[in-house]
Amino acid sequence: MVKKKNIFVIFLFLQCSILSVAQDVHFSMFNMSPLTLNPALTGVMDSDFRIANIYRTQWKTLGDPVNTFAASYDQQLYFLPNNISAGIILVSDKSGGIQLVENRVLLSTSIKHIDIKNTISAGIQFGLGTKTFSTRDVTYPEQYSREIGQFNPTLPNGETALELSSMYFDLNIGALYKRRTNRGPFTIGTSVFHVNSPDDSFFKNGDGLKPRFVVHMDYDFNVTKTWSIRPSLLVMTLSKAQEVVGTMQLGMNMQPNDLNIKRIWGGVAVRSGIERNSDAFAPMIGVDLKHFQVGASYDVTFSTLQLANDKRGAFEVSLIYNSLSSAASAVQIPCDRF
Repeated sequence: MVKKKNIFVIFLFLQCSILSVAQDVHFSMFNMSPLTLNPALTGVMDSDFRIANIYRTQWKTLGDPVNTFAASYDQQLYFLPNNISAGIILVSDKSGGIQLVENRVLLSTSIKHIDIKNTISAGIQFGLGTKTFSTRDVTYPEQYSREIGQFNPTLPNGETALELSSMYFDLNIGALYKRRTNRGPFTIGTSVFHVNSPDDSFFKNGDGLKPRFVVHMDYDFNVTKTWSIRPSLLVMTLSKAQEVVGTMQLGMNMQPNDLNIKRIWGGVAVRSGIERNSDAFAPMIGVDLKHFQVGASYDVTFSTLQLANDKRGAFEVSLIYNSLSSAASAVQIPCDRF
């Protein structure tokens, strides 16, 4: 029994290492985490500054869950020309019982061209990432003792090139176009994460993070004065892995009220792949207040993984704070014609 448990732990470690490369950070409510979606979204907001937080936990039914947290702060830099914005983002990912932890701290900046109807933005993120894991509860094949018929953690593990921590420089870029229509904003963007292919491996063999390519679209428009819909699409590719997330939200615009509730919304996201079957769907609900946006979702697995996790996938919760805006609004001043 002990032997099987240790072999399973080693297998889990290898799988977590593979998943960290093939999956990377992703969220079902991707629109609630703008700076992990596209560096060009830095400062693309109707406020002076923004604080965004999102938390995701998944695969709890398989054992120790995978927990992902992202927090960001970005603001307008009105004292600089060319509509420059800047911010900072922290991403933390913790996987499994071997304490595989990855943290990234990145600076994010964008430059924008803005007119009454259009916004064109280009952004860049750069910073440091660290990855660590613990071998406290891990044994290796070389530590199996035939004398006692089980693994002996006091024996040499035979690993000479393995490091318990890794640090690397990370670079992301992105571009964005936003159109303000009479019914609502339409946004389309593209981004590339890990442009420099940083070596984050514990063996330092050059086999690290591959570039992740992202395309996203979003149209938040009012059907009537009361009802709005918001279709969104996210497409990501990383090496041979692909992910497609389609989201549809229905919102009810509220009349002025004492709670400052602007809109209540609900919807569903479906996760699939370009060359693979669908994986999960995620019902979601949320509320938009005067300054806050709150959302929650729950992934329901319907792929073959449901046999292991009993259809229970991931839970997400997000919170965004938008400040007031001190930017001057465009005003049309009537004048006499001669």
